[in-house]
Amino acid sequence: MLLNGIVAAVITMIITIIGIPRFIMFFHKKKLGGQPTLEDVKQHASKAGTPTMGGFVFVVVSLVVSLIAALVFGKFSPAFITAWWVFAMYAVIGFLDDFLKVFKQINEGLTAKQKMLAQILIGIVSYFIYSHGEKSHIIHLLSWEFNIGIFFSIFIIIWLVGWSNAVNLTDGIDGLASITVAISLTAYAVIAVAHQQYDVLLIILSVIGGLLGFFVFNHKPAKIFMGDVGSLALGGMLAALSMALHVEWTLLLIGLVYVIETGSVMLQVTYFKWTKKRYGEGRRIFRMTPFHHHLELGGLSGNGQNWSEWKVDAFMWSIALVTSVVTLVLLYL
Repeated sequence: MLLNGIVAAVITMIITIIGIPRFIMFFHKKKLGGQPTLEDVKQHASKAGTPTMGGFVFVVVSLVVSLIAALVFGKFSPAFITAWWVFAMYAVIGFLDDFLKVFKQINEGLTAKQKMLAQILIGIVSYFIYSHGEKSHIIHLLSWEFNIGIFFSIFIIIWLVGWSNAVNLTDGIDGLASITVAISLTAYAVIAVAHQQYDVLLIILSVIGGLLGFFVFNHKPAKIFMGDVGSLALGGMLAALSMALHVEWTLLLIGLVYVIETGSVMLQVTYFKWTKKRYGEGRRIFRMTPFHHHLELGGLSGNGQNWSEWKVDAFMWSIALVTSVVTLVLLYL
């Protein structure tokens, strides 16, 4: 079954590599592209007009290939369906958001309320799909299990919403999110093999193949960005995988990069509001958030030399790799 998953990954990667250039040509022909909003990061000025929504290609290809593989090899299980459904539906939310921004020139895209309502509905449906499997109301923390009953439905909603937006925040510079998520997914592929959950492995390897194919065009200097259609889908999928493999706690470690990115934003906003209330002016902890922009503007201290996007990528990828290895060591050694 591992070989079947690898074949699915290769097929997804090849089709993505073939499809992305045509997607880029379509955007150039229609004179469409994302607009950078980071005025303080000068090296981002050259990104103006770069096509976005590239995630649409690798998401659709991954969904189709993994679905066909699951049906052919008899792996169409509740765990597979949950991961597939979440990946697809969060991609739909991201697609609608990107579509409004790019094609309709509505800068806000979907409103915050619309996004939240859609994510809650997806969470509710995901709960009913997932509840047909084993251990469907149990949260796992290392070797402990906690049966929280109906409250698991609330956990699913919070888990999906939180991680989808965390990965979305990470997608801010060329290649960062695509390889960071590929590393995270590789860790979950190892866990899937160890648990002999080859149904889940099929979609994991399919998405890894899509991300590697996408990275060919997304590394510095990026020819295309994944957009919300890619980042929201990937974040939601990571959350779904941690549940489908019954290792929810691992995402806090495997996904430490996303935690850092989200935490930096939350700390910055909280500190700014508190200092403005106390001192009459807002102050910052970081040069800019999410954290990868802080690194770009002055390294770890924020006061050093600017880091190139490649250097930021390498640093964040290293964190993802180390935390993934540590997680696997804690699980199996």
